[in-house]
This record gives sequence, C-alpha cells and structure tokens, in this order.
Amino acid sequence: MNTELINAEIAYTKLFSQSHEEEHFIRFWDDEIPDMYSYNCTLIKKKSANLAEIITNELTLRKEQNKDFLRIEMNFDVDNELLERLPIKPEVAIYDYMYIKTDQFRNINVNSSCVIKKAVTDEVIADGKKVDILACQQSMGLEFATRRIERKSKVYQVTNNPLDLYVCYVADIPVGNCELMLLGKIAKIEDFDILEEHQRKGYGSTVIRYLLQSAYEQNVQHAYLVTDHSDTAKEMYEKCGFERVGYKTELQFQLK
Repeated sequence: MNTELINAEIAYTKLFSQSHEEEHFIRFWDDEIPDMYSYNCTLIKKKSANLAEIITNELTLRKEQNKDFLRIEMNFDVDNELLERLPIKPEVAIYDYMYIKTDQFRNINVNSSCVIKKAVTDEVIADGKKVDILACQQSMGLEFATRRIERKSKVYQVTNNPLDLYVCYVADIPVGNCELMLLGKIAKIEDFDILEEHQRKGYGSTVIRYLLQSAYEQNVQHAYLVTDHSDTAKEMYEKCGFERVGYKTELQFQLK
C-alpha cells in the first residue's frame, strides 16, 4: 500500500508543478508560485549510499538558480551522521501517512446541521477560496495565502482533473474546505480546514465522512492523508478510523 500512497503523492504534486526525473530523484518546480515549498522540492526515491551527494548537488543547483530554499522529501528516515556531512544544516520534519478504507465512512458520526458542496460553480469556488485564506493567513500571511489559493484554484477548474475542492457550510456560511483527489483505487484528502471558531462541533468528521462516502460510491476502496505530529486534527482523524501506515521525512534548507 505504501507504494500506492507515494505514487499518489507524486501525482498530486505534478498537478501543480513541472518535473524532471532521474534514477534517484524527481525534481518539482512551479514558476507560478516559486516560493511554495510543496510545489518546489526534490523527492529522493530511495535510500542509497550517495544520499549526501545527491542532496549536496541539489543544494548547489538551487544556489546557482539564486533560490531562497531547498526542500527535500524522502519516504525513509535519515541519521544524524548524514546530516552532519551536509554543507548546510536543515530543519527536519516527520509526517505520517494516515490510511483508511473508504467503506468505514459508515462508522463516522455526523453533524447534520452542516452541508458539504463540491466546488463546481463560481460561487462555491469563491467561498472555498475565502475559507482557505481565513484559515491560512495567520500562519502564512495574507499575501501568500491569497496567491497560494489563487494558484490552486486554477487546477480545481481544469476539465477531467482528478482533484476537486469541497466546501462545508453552516447556515449558508462557509466554515471549512477540503480537497479530494481520486486516482485509480485510492483517494487523497488534502488541505483540510475548519475555521477555528467552528472546530470541535462535528463539522470536520462530517466532511471526512462525506469525502469517504463519495470516494466509495465511485469504487475507490482506499483513502489517505498526510499529517504531522502537531496537527490539531490528528485526534479527529484517528477517531474517524485512520491508522498510521508510514511516514516521510522532509529536510528544509534556508539558502538566504
């Protein structure tokens, strides 16, 4: 299953980025929003003896391109000895792959006072963008949060695109949003937010149930999401039935 999750992560990133692939890595970049870490990164495919050399070469390239950062992603761990060999010391973060079978939607309780809508009209897309900015502006800044969702919304509106945006409403007021990507037999849940003042009221689990049921009804059997240890929604995911099935390591290098 982990291979399918990794392939889905690659497919998701490619929706927003150009890519160049070699034997040991895939390099992603997006000229529209070059300061978006997730779309401008290098995925190292597997652990190898020349891992430090690969990372060092990527650092050199990014410096030559006059970039501000380098983000490295790996679906394995790295030891302190390797980190000490690098010319720049990175920040290290670990993220968990959380998995669930879509038929488990039946076990999730809902709050029937909220309504979830797929963003297929200009009005619902605008509401989803509004929620996203409100949810992200404190951590990202208003200017970047706005550029980020404007970039993402272009992908939502591409015909036959596997990625859709969903918006959660309470009394016709948008209070949350979430992405769902359907790829073969697997669904990826991403960018899930319920505005802080509306959290812990059952809206989040209602969105999760809706997305899982939607995937199940389209013959998608498996679903997953990626979260870090400090994600406030992780407890909710576990209550919904998600289980940790793997992890990925991210190295963040600041170059300026």
